[in-house]
Amino acid sequence: MLTEIEINGFKSFKSKQIPLRPLTLLCGLNNSGKSSVIQALRMFCNSYQGDSPLLTGHGSIEEIRSRLVAPTDAISFSCRSIEKSATFSLNEDESVRPDWAPLSCYLSADRWGPKILHPLDRHLGELPSIGDHGEYVIGFLDELRNLIVPDQLHHELAQGKILAYQLEAWLNEIAPGIGLFYETDSKRDSTHVEFNTFRPTNVGFGLSYCLPIFAAILGMASTRPASGWESSWGPQWEAEKSNRGMLVMIENPEAHLHPSGQTALGRLIALGAKCGLQLVIETQSDHLMDGIRLAVKDNVLTPDQVVFHYLSITKEGETNIETPKLHSNGKLEYWPKGFFDQTLINRSNLAR
Repeated sequence: MLTEIEINGFKSFKSKQIPLRPLTLLCGLNNSGKSSVIQALRMFCNSYQGDSPLLTGHGSIEEIRSRLVAPTDAISFSCRSIEKSATFSLNEDESVRPDWAPLSCYLSADRWGPKILHPLDRHLGELPSIGDHGEYVIGFLDELRNLIVPDQLHHELAQGKILAYQLEAWLNEIAPGIGLFYETDSKRDSTHVEFNTFRPTNVGFGLSYCLPIFAAILGMASTRPASGWESSWGPQWEAEKSNRGMLVMIENPEAHLHPSGQTALGRLIALGAKCGLQLVIETQSDHLMDGIRLAVKDNVLTPDQVVFHYLSITKEGETNIETPKLHSNGKLEYWPKGFFDQTLINRSNLAR
């Protein structure tokens, strides 16, 4: 599990060491560097896998190099765990791959909304994937549906321990009474999903946006089926999770959810961290953050298993990070200016 990432020469980061915990929450104003932290982690993991470290749509090395360093300086990311460290570096002449990285899953803020059909991921010999935009979520669920969800993640309304039952029960935290049905059509490389027999397009955006998030947390934390692995990828997937750890990165998981659903999702995220996942979450939701703080108060996680980073930008265009300490009662040591205080500001103005 990663304990720190050091980012050098990347976007608004000149040089910054950022502590990571089983659950890391990135908050802050727009354009303050939150997404850049996740992008750095993605580039690090992609490079280890042998993929291009340049992320699609984010431009060339020149575009992503920080304006705060020399034009010839390399972009570099160093990730550390308790046992070891590795460095990735990139410039126009050379790319140096790290010699280790966690197994990773990334879900963009730009997730697929309500779709009648989803594609199947067709990559021979690779591990199941949800897709950066959640586009493969139904195929992912179909492959993992009989995996066993850890006891700590069990929902009291679930009919059983397997992923299919647990997922539907947790979705009821978002939309009470919801039923989930899906099927795959392998000859057409497509999947079909319904909520309470309705098309996704007829039940709004919230369920479609959060489905891949629930699937990622529950699925990545799950273990082999009771009858053993039937798939060829199963033993490899289990071994890689055990040896490398599982890093789940999610942007804006709260999108399109009611505040009560955001709080429930915060608790699910905390439970995922309790079950051994490492989660890095970018959020603008105080309700989701409250769900995590309440989980700490309820002893789901200890305070040192969670870290909140508040990012802002200086006049010089450099990211600044404040990290208020979290106490066992769920309260923060202090609240940085701008750190989810807009409700109090608005109420004060209304009371005048």
